[in-house]
Amino acid sequence: MTLQDEIKLLLQAPTMNAGDVRTLLGRDYDELLQFAKDMYESESGEERRALFRQLKPALIAHARAEEREIYDVLLRIDESDDARDLANEGYVEHGVLDDLLEKLSRSRKTESDEWKAHAKVLLHILERHVEDSREMLFDELNERFSEDEREVMGRRFTAAKARMAMKAKAA
Repeated sequence: MTLQDEIKLLLQAPTMNAGDVRTLLGRDYDELLQFAKDMYESESGEERRALFRQLKPALIAHARAEEREIYDVLLRIDESDDARDLANEGYVEHGVLDDLLEKLSRSRKTESDEWKAHAKVLLHILERHVEDSREMLFDELNERFSEDEREVMGRRFTAAKARMAMKAKAA
């Protein structure tokens, strides 16, 4: 985490408690970005493979939980085109990330330039997704939902993510 990221978190701290869905999403984003960055920057095929084995289930569990507990809720808000646009764009970004994860999964050549190119694109899309979420989605959640509602969303998100992680391990 960069100094700039730490300062942003400190500035947000008074309005985002530990159970707020925005805090939970932010923690996930930091973890997923670190896995993706380390995986892309690694020069070792074996290390890339190990990092990918951590990134893939974490990203899938996060994405499905975010879709279910955040995007679906926003899609039900019929008075807000902005909320609906954010949710639909989030679904599309997750679909692109899913495709990249699948391509990376199928390739055993983690030391190849092609594998690294896919990892780089995954990192860039993930960075953009996180940036958009922190700038727009978090504001939308703050405007549309009370602190108590965001805490309930946080509990639901955490539970959904745990269920998705269990499904991924069982598969």
